[in-house]
Amino acid sequence: MLMPHNLKRITGRRDLHFITFTCYQRREFLASVKNKNVAVRILGEVRARFHLRLVGYVFMPDHVHLLISEPSGSTPAEAIQVFKQRVSRLLRGKKRRDRKQLSLAFSLDLPRRFWQRRYFDMNVYSRYMLRQKLDYIHANPVKEKLVTHPKDWPWSSWAAYAGKPALLSIDFL
Repeated sequence: MLMPHNLKRITGRRDLHFITFTCYQRREFLASVKNKNVAVRILGEVRARFHLRLVGYVFMPDHVHLLISEPSGSTPAEAIQVFKQRVSRLLRGKKRRDRKQLSLAFSLDLPRRFWQRRYFDMNVYSRYMLRQKLDYIHANPVKEKLVTHPKDWPWSSWAAYAGKPALLSIDFL
């Protein structure tokens, strides 16, 4: 997904935000169960730190969709930045490395980045838009032919809306 250069973010209205961000060059860095589970755990931690209401989510192999509230005393951009940094550092094993280790890592063709730099943010200000975005989030694994029904993709908020155990609890509106 190409992000527009003139993307305007509107905050401070207490809207929900439909947020999409992708892995660097659309690589499938979240393809493994382990990596998706790490990302889910970190989202839960960032949610608690920023006091976000989490209304919907899906973790796909190469991107993430979230439906969140604005953090109290902060912006969605700050929460997303912390999330992306923590996931990237943990999954890439990024600690302080000397130049020799870095050159070895890049000779093995490991990417310099985990995430694309920008993200898409759309304000959700009506019940109709809320339903539309939740349906889109929950249908994404089916649309991408990863599963035949949303119930079969545990890295989504679908289970919570179906009254079943989910990896993250949902803040129902």
